[in-house]
Amino acid sequence: MPKNYLIGIGGTGARVVEATINLCAAGYGPDELSIFLIDPDAGNGNLTRTKTTITNYIKCRNSLQRTADIPIFKTHIKIPPDEKGLVWEIFSDRGTTLSNFINYENTKQTQPELAEFASILFTRNELDTELNEGFRGHPSIGAVVMSNPPQDNYPFKMLFDDLAGSKKANDIRVFLVGSVFGGTGAAGFPTFGSKQILKFHPFAKLLENVSQILLGGALILPYFNFDPDPEAEKTEKMFVTGNDFPIATKAALQYYNEKDLGFDQIYFIGDSLAQKVGKFSTGAKDQENMPHYIEVVSSLAAFDFFEQPEIKGETDKMLFTACRDNKTISWNDLPTSRDPLLIRQTQTALKSLMTNMTVFAYTFLTLGKKILNTQHKEIKDAWYAEYFRFNEKDEKEKVKDPRQMQHKDTLDVFSRFLSDYLFWIAAMDDASGKVNLVDKKMLVNGEPMIGKPFNLINPEDETTRRNIGFLLKNEQENKGKDINEFKTAGLNQVTLKNRNLTEAASKFITIFYEGASRFNKLNYNVN
Repeated sequence: MPKNYLIGIGGTGARVVEATINLCAAGYGPDELSIFLIDPDAGNGNLTRTKTTITNYIKCRNSLQRTADIPIFKTHIKIPPDEKGLVWEIFSDRGTTLSNFINYENTKQTQPELAEFASILFTRNELDTELNEGFRGHPSIGAVVMSNPPQDNYPFKMLFDDLAGSKKANDIRVFLVGSVFGGTGAAGFPTFGSKQILKFHPFAKLLENVSQILLGGALILPYFNFDPDPEAEKTEKMFVTGNDFPIATKAALQYYNEKDLGFDQIYFIGDSLAQKVGKFSTGAKDQENMPHYIEVVSSLAAFDFFEQPEIKGETDKMLFTACRDNKTISWNDLPTSRDPLLIRQTQTALKSLMTNMTVFAYTFLTLGKKILNTQHKEIKDAWYAEYFRFNEKDEKEKVKDPRQMQHKDTLDVFSRFLSDYLFWIAAMDDASGKVNLVDKKMLVNGEPMIGKPFNLINPEDETTRRNIGFLLKNEQENKGKDINEFKTAGLNQVTLKNRNLTEAASKFITIFYEGASRFNKLNYNVN
């Protein structure tokens, strides 16, 4: 079976990886996926959020007793054994400049002609700006410093170890994700897409035009904008704004048209809505953007790449494009497959799994947490009584209580992951009204905002108990069933017989997930 690698480059790459993890959590993704990230800006807010999502995903998957009929957290996400090795930060020292990196001042003394050539290629600002917060929309700098990745150190060691263990053509599927319009992604995508660095590296090359690596990528065109920050723009010498995106994109696409790179398949993905995803920032923790549906589309491109049939010998070059056909985006507009005969089937599967995950997360974090915060003897729900009955006076019996010991730890990490998931999917429903996936007004009190409290609507309040029946946006088939029907037709109909679940936390999670699935089949006509 081919091994799958997803490499997120820069801030956009990190956000696509975040979307990928959330899709995998819902059960939509390959069986195995190796992931790592590339970004010199170690404190980047987008990068930090993605790393947290990956960490919590792995904890959830490792602590959950999964059964074959429960798809959540199906994908085995593989990362370097040392979590720090998840990200190639490029520079080992803080405050590094391009001048430091190429030893410019010493070169002026030893090789003045070479130094003069460097001064022609790069401005003084480009030579002297610290690069630990990224390449500030100057991909020419990034191309210089990323051209020699360390194959003996993580995260690249993970990939090169797999190359050493496989001598089969196209057996290692590597998918790069980066923007065409920024700095780190715009520099890294063509650099790692060159023939020498990955595709026909000596460890990967089998014959003249045959490699162990099948190289693909999502080249992401401009799809968002941000609110300007005049004060930040006054103090920074080198940065990129939304006004720079078009000219940077035009120049980059001309480059891709002229250069013979190592990519076998490239997906070009963009959107013209230019939705606001946050405030302007040159980098660091303040560069944290709101989620966007284009990041989901880019994840679907990666899954399409990984799912294609085996390719033997030389490969054909393929280009794919994805954009909106009209002013809105719905579940049936998401490009889930290159095969026209599979599009409707895969769109239905994606919608079903994401709806199940959303209702599961919402009910777990509201009704589920309410139950866990209630004393055991006071809970009268039939499903709870059937699967969590125990003698509170017997210490040995408390292993059956989901509030106790390791069960509490499992449920706590699920709470953190599911809360982040709901923020992510609710935030995609922006003010434009063009993204018709999940309706945030049915889930959240107020606007989901980065760094602000995220308050879920109470599903048991008399005025909001039917919200659970209208979570999908602009769909006539929603029947508007309420939280009481979730309990009676969902939770109370779940059976755990013959599932070999011994952990109380896994039982609790499974009951809520299957309850959501049963409810959605009745209310949303999915599954």
